[in-house]
Amino acid sequence: MSRRDERKALTIRLPSTLRRALVRTTEARLSLAYLSRHALRQAFERGLAPDPPVEPGLSRPILLQLSPDERARLRMLAERHGLSEEVTVLSLIAAVV
Repeated sequence: MSRRDERKALTIRLPSTLRRALVRTTEARLSLAYLSRHALRQAFERGLAPDPPVEPGLSRPILLQLSPDERARLRMLAERHGLSEEVTVLSLIAAVV
């Protein structure tokens, strides 16, 4: 996937509490985008719902690369719950960590 192809990526802004929780999940120094995508995939596998909604933070934006299947699944979930894609992703990540 191309980093510059916005159709395949989603820009998210992690709240500081969620960012810290993601970093604590592993001792390895992995990128926040990798940790976020891994948590999102776990949420999809577990069938979690984006409840309660988590609002975006003020941090620097992260480009989250998603497969077409993941993007479609995310859109369906966001529409079902009446949330934006970014809020849905943040809520699912929070449900995992």
